[in-house]
Amino acid sequence: MTSEEKLWDSLKAEIEKETFELDSSLGSEAVAEELRIMLLGARGSGKSSSGNTILRCNAFNTDMQLSRVTQFCERASGNINGRPVAIIDTPGLNKINRIEKEVIREIMKSVSLYKPGPHVFLLVQPVGNLTNEDKNMHKLIQNMFGKNVWNYTVVLFTHGDRLEGKMPNDVIASSDKDLRDFIRTCSGGFVFFNNKNTGNFEQVTKLLEKIDTLVAINGRSCYTTSFYPNSERKIREKQEKILEERQEEIARKERELEENYEEKEELEKKKRELWREEEEDARRLAENPPRRKTLKAGLTRAPSSVTRSQIIL
Repeated sequence: MTSEEKLWDSLKAEIEKETFELDSSLGSEAVAEELRIMLLGARGSGKSSSGNTILRCNAFNTDMQLSRVTQFCERASGNINGRPVAIIDTPGLNKINRIEKEVIREIMKSVSLYKPGPHVFLLVQPVGNLTNEDKNMHKLIQNMFGKNVWNYTVVLFTHGDRLEGKMPNDVIASSDKDLRDFIRTCSGGFVFFNNKNTGNFEQVTKLLEKIDTLVAINGRSCYTTSFYPNSERKIREKQEKILEERQEEIARKERELEENYEEKEELEKKKRELWREEEEDARRLAENPPRRKTLKAGLTRAPSSVTRSQIIL
């Protein structure tokens, strides 16, 4: 272990101790803030299975049939050791059935839907060295969320059953340089998960401890849309302005749904569908605002003898 790694481990140990002491001083009456976790990764990496392992229930569909994989961002909540936790599952970041742009739009939208934002991104990928597809996915994530995304990221390796008795640190130490360099980029480090052994709750406890350390390092903040790259942030600002202007109309549609659907679960589903449609429509308008007519109706082309300054706008 290098001197830099020893210093980093020492820093994290101090933060963990301070976090424990702070939590103890708050007393049992304090209400714990919901921990928001967003899962990222390629299709088939084990995102949904990992979400189910964390929540200890089948909250997300893990069927590998093309018609059943995650196509939209989905949220599920649970309580772990008395602490509220929300998991946000996302579509795979590879081109399966849906074009890349649509998947990116869906994931970016979910950050604002689940305000104020996730405390941590779990980048889920199977045990093994980085492939070219992995590297391309990492570039895509950075282009989506900006460089700050790695300050809020923990790498979660699935298929932990393949370790065959080896220590996780030894596996990483013997891996290729690209993987080791990437892990150093992620402030939250890495964990190994065995989703075949869902009864092993110790792995979940270790993950939450690592997340708590990362949250403490980040000053107990979460990732927000303010970290988006400039181009994406401008689109989001326009989109939110459009939604704000439509607030009364959306509220009217929600009231209509409440009148037509008495069953709570069905009503919430319809409301989510409504907001998804409104978000998508506002996003399209923000990306491609309608062109304003600059010439009077009927004037399609200025006569060649008329200069541009003589055209009445």
